[in-house]
Amino acid sequence: MCVRFFGMVFSLALAGALGAGDVAAKTYTCSFVDPGRNRSIPKTVVVETNAQGTATVVDPLLETYQQSPKTARFLEDTDDILRVHYRIDDVDFADGGKSDLDFSLVYNKSKMRAWISVTIPNYDNTDSGTGSCEEMK
Repeated sequence: MCVRFFGMVFSLALAGALGAGDVAAKTYTCSFVDPGRNRSIPKTVVVETNAQGTATVVDPLLETYQQSPKTARFLEDTDDILRVHYRIDDVDFADGGKSDLDFSLVYNKSKMRAWISVTIPNYDNTDSGTGSCEEMK
């Protein structure tokens, strides 16, 4: 699993390097601690923004559920903050249920702190984690 995840990250980095003419393109690698019992917070999330105002997200949970990197549903990338929302589709649960996982990632650039939360539509469960991000140069 780890090899495939870093393969996806390498593919994104290569795509970013080939499109290096886009001055606004940035890649952030975020690391999180999962305090919850559900293990629903990814340890690493890679966000690649582009000049068109969209972002691609790579999350090891995507590989777990056999899904490709996702286009962010929402992106805000300013000098102070990075905010990204993305969804992992059709996750099967141990109780036989199935739902999406909606993630919200916020990176406060000046404080170098990041937060991630996951909500599950149609369920009361939420989970969150804290960490940090690094802009890849």
